[in-house]
Amino acid sequence: MKQTLSATAVRVGLFVLVMSLAMFALVTVFGQFRFGGANSYSAEFSDVTGLSRRDFVRIAGVEVGQVQRLSLNDNGTVKVDFTADHSVALTEGTRAVIRWDNVIGGRYLALEQGAGGTKLLAHGSAIPLSQTAPALDLDALIQGFRPLFRALDPEQVNILTSQLVGAFQGQGVTVGSLLDQTAMLTDTLADRDMLIGEVITNLNTVLGSLGDSSQQFGQAVDSLAELVHGLAERKEDISRGIRYANAATASIGRLFQQGRAPVQRIVNATDQVSNNLLAQKEDLEYVLEQMPESVRALNRQGLNGDYFSFYFCEVVLKLNGKGGQPMYVKVAGQPSGRCTPK
Repeated sequence: MKQTLSATAVRVGLFVLVMSLAMFALVTVFGQFRFGGANSYSAEFSDVTGLSRRDFVRIAGVEVGQVQRLSLNDNGTVKVDFTADHSVALTEGTRAVIRWDNVIGGRYLALEQGAGGTKLLAHGSAIPLSQTAPALDLDALIQGFRPLFRALDPEQVNILTSQLVGAFQGQGVTVGSLLDQTAMLTDTLADRDMLIGEVITNLNTVLGSLGDSSQQFGQAVDSLAELVHGLAERKEDISRGIRYANAATASIGRLFQQGRAPVQRIVNATDQVSNNLLAQKEDLEYVLEQMPESVRALNRQGLNGDYFSFYFCEVVLKLNGKGGQPMYVKVAGQPSGRCTPK
């Protein structure tokens, strides 16, 4: 039994160790934690729309730090605190520019070498507003190309949008190459006019089906709206419940950690007790067989109150006689009443 418990404990320990390492790896990756020394700097921007804490800081596309904090100044500008690796050398001519990381709203802070002094920036120094630039207004850019986007498939829209962002941020193809790509896409659309017609026909069929089920569709939308509204009203309760669940999980984890050693001692002691009981099996069986009658007798003795009444029917002394033989001397006896032989 001890060997079985030991093997089980080893397997459980290995499982907990592997799961802990996996959880640490997930938290490190998705939490974007960085290990190692870094210097702290700040930069002043007129607009930081889309930039968030823990966004990457990059130089020439290489990640060198993270955004730590965003704070609003009294003059309406925004102070961005960020870190950069010790190996990175920032100078008085360094520019800080907010770039688009992807077309779904991601941003990062890019550091570039601009015109200015070559003196190294000290730890905690700030890059002034004149040497920073906000992110490109992608909404205004895409709005101008909206008629073209409506005629393209999603993959072509992604390609064109990425090249637009890259061109206007100075990170990708030139504007001339961008226009060539746009011309190629429009030529492709012209060559596929029959396919576009079939798509429109199929779309009409789909819209007709939706029109026939407009009542059910409307009910589904209304139900979804009610669900979202209900969740919005209960957001505090939901967030509070999540916090309580998190606290309960931590408490249970601590309880298991604190109770592991006592439980292990109890299991070991239980093993020893069971071995002792098995070694005295016959005596234990005898005690269990005699216990019901003894308990009934004790119960009868206590019927008159919280005390036991005893009657001496006979008092006999046992003495050692000649040659070690026992001698019995009767001191008192009462053969009647409660002591009448049955």
